Amino acid sequence: MSDGSDGAGGVGNGGGSNGADAASSASDALGAAADALGSAVDAAVDSLSSAISNALGTATDALGLDNALDGLANALGIDAKDLQGIVGAAVVGMLTGGLPGAVMGVVNGLVGGSLTEAARGAIADNLPAGMQPLANLALDQFAGRIPGANVSVQDALTGLASGALTNGRAPDIGDIGAISRSLTDVQSAARGLFDGVTSGNFASAADAASTLDRALGGQLGQARDIAGGIADTLSSGRGAYANGGHGDFGNAVEQLAVDVTRLVASRR
Repeated sequence: MSDGSDGAGGVGNGGGSNGADAASSASDALGAAADALGSAVDAAVDSLSSAISNALGTATDALGLDNALDGLANALGIDAKDLQGIVGAAVVGMLTGGLPGAVMGVVNGLVGGSLTEAARGAIADNLPAGMQPLANLALDQFAGRIPGANVSVQDALTGLASGALTNGRAPDIGDIGAISRSLTDVQSAARGLFDGVTSGNFASAADAASTLDRALGGQLGQARDIAGGIADTLSSGRGAYANGGHGDFGNAVEQLAVDVTRLVASRR
């Protein structure tokens, strides 16, 4: 996830107007997802869930995920580009897990993008030139199987600020500012982690790439566990608060999850 306005290729790819375009297609993307009924939508959701579960990082798997997103868009009667970006990640999460799923979709996309960009910068700075292409390929595969991970920070915040997740109402600027600050903390902590990962001695480019892939998966897994606990407060009616105790990266993810949860809860 970059600070520029152009996303990378793959799931979540879009230009600078991506968030605004997605918002313009429906006043409330989560409401539209909640109202979606019928066997065609159910089948498309099942197909998407299967594609996400089976996306192991190969080019074929990434294509399968793209096709599943296209199928869901067709079933919903919307343009496939409206499922791109961070709003699309929330819609996918909503269809598979309700409001907690929407929170998980947003956090997963933001964290996945942050991990990818942190690792990419660390590769450029720390790995020998001959090892970088394979390591970057591993990154592309990682981001390609996470809806919303390839969107830029600017597009992500634009999508959240559009009101597409809050009943068509523009959220409070303080809520967007809180997400922006916590996302910056996630990015900073992620960069520290991957500077450490890429500073080791590797026997080969394959060794470096596999080490990087394990680190990416491990950090994303920790982030999902933390965010899941926070997102569940939407179902239980409890307030969302960060308790800490997860290390720098985990604590930053927890605060991001809290801020996203509060944003989604404001739609009620």
